[in-house]
Amino acid sequence: MGIVLAPMRGLRASLGSDRITQYDAPVGCLIINPAGVDSSLAWSEVRKNLVVAIPPGTLSELALQEFDLANVELRPPAFGVVDPIALDIAQRMSAELTGKATPNELYLDSLVTLFSTHVLRTYASHMKQPQPPRGGLSSKSARRIEEYLREHFTERVHVAELAAVAGISANHFIIRFAKTFGMPPHRYLINMRLDSAERMLIEGEIPIAEIAYLTGFSDQSHLATTMKRYRGRTPKDLRFER
Repeated sequence: MGIVLAPMRGLRASLGSDRITQYDAPVGCLIINPAGVDSSLAWSEVRKNLVVAIPPGTLSELALQEFDLANVELRPPAFGVVDPIALDIAQRMSAELTGKATPNELYLDSLVTLFSTHVLRTYASHMKQPQPPRGGLSSKSARRIEEYLREHFTERVHVAELAAVAGISANHFIIRFAKTFGMPPHRYLINMRLDSAERMLIEGEIPIAEIAYLTGFSDQSHLATTMKRYRGRTPKDLRFER
């Protein structure tokens, strides 16, 4: 699947046949190429878009969890159709991937889940419209999630594994988590890492680079950038102030 992030003129495409269609693709144009369907896409100028590749098995599993459908078939929109919701999610993914800071994997994982769920809800055949979750996580599920994150916050954490701990689907988990904790999962994880890093900076003499490694950041620069963004100061500032 691809979402156009800048206008493209004279795009030539085919899907499921040999017939070539030429059209101008506006910003937000969504291109879906279902698995197993022959297609072609050609352009004559520099393009700016975001491609999201979702394995058929992953999409089928999500359809089963979210919509109770064992078999799902995507019906692509007509060439040139704009999807504002897909565009919004794609722009957030692009900003995270191209920003100066190291991309937050849990945040990207959440966005891919939201994108996939939207595509299923909008373009899958015989799709039932699910009721959105009204409340947050149960107190038992919330405790399980907190315990799991305390044990694994320095590691790579994915939405699917957190949803499994809570015993609900990935898309519902993202919504229920935010209602329970007042923030999305990736922000909660960032706070846990920053809290741990701040304690180490205040209480000991461990080098900042090592603290970054011990608290789940890719390097010292990643820790400094994240702390400055969310706490308004750098590790050096905090160590100097103690």
